[in-house]
Amino acid sequence: MSNLNDPKINIPDIPLIVFKVGQMTCAVDGARVISIQRMEEFTLTPHSPDEIFGSINFRNKVIPILDLRTMFGLPTRMKEYSDFIKMLDQRKQDHIKWVNTLKETIKNNTPFPLATNPHQCAFGKWYDKYDNPNKKIMFHLERIRDPHNKLHHAALDVAQIQERDIPEEEKNAQIQEILCKAETDYMATVVGLLDSAKTIFKDIYQTMLIVVEDKEQIAIAVDEVVAVTNLEEITVEKQSLMCGSMVQRFLKGKTEDDIIYHLNHDAFFKKIMSEAEEKENF
Repeated sequence: MSNLNDPKINIPDIPLIVFKVGQMTCAVDGARVISIQRMEEFTLTPHSPDEIFGSINFRNKVIPILDLRTMFGLPTRMKEYSDFIKMLDQRKQDHIKWVNTLKETIKNNTPFPLATNPHQCAFGKWYDKYDNPNKKIMFHLERIRDPHNKLHHAALDVAQIQERDIPEEEKNAQIQEILCKAETDYMATVVGLLDSAKTIFKDIYQTMLIVVEDKEQIAIAVDEVVAVTNLEEITVEKQSLMCGSMVQRFLKGKTEDDIIYHLNHDAFFKKIMSEAEEKENF
């Protein structure tokens, strides 16, 4: 009989569970997985190490949650989402300030000091580089492009009107019309879409739990489960950032540079047991 604990054994009829943790792609033996689910309700565990941030009630049994992000030295999913929300709120305030500054410069007849190029503001620089495989998110962000561009161009439109040789009353009327559109249409749309993006982006940061069973059960917290498949083992010549007891072998991804880390499930249980022993001794 084959030993499932032997890392050299391939089990073609029981595929691997492939998942993401930050930018890393990892896998665990499907033979050990008894459930894959979203992390909904969980209980914080006082005085636990950082890697074990709580527990869940799984089939009438309380089992610990092992956070792979913390184990790999990455920020937690919750902190990453919190930081992202803060960024969106700051970019929203940037554009509110932008419109208020435009109003002040028009009132005081002074040069406009902020970005008129939509690609040069902090949001524009982030927006141009951001990419996400989630089509819903990319579609939502695409809706921001047009009003965001028009908002920044409003300052250029105002400057052009200020240079025109037309009656002052007519000039002021045209400027106020542009300012009204910038504030009540373009800015309001950008701000509204940034606010609604928080709800859409929250789906990205939903933590998944892979419940693994040996003699005991633990829930492994990961970012996203991406596949259930068999993978080819490869030899990695260069020193890997992850090559300790946590990794039992390296697997071939979609490209030559795409390495999938096949994690050793025994290391999870040893981690839990060692933490439990430390807690008892303490």
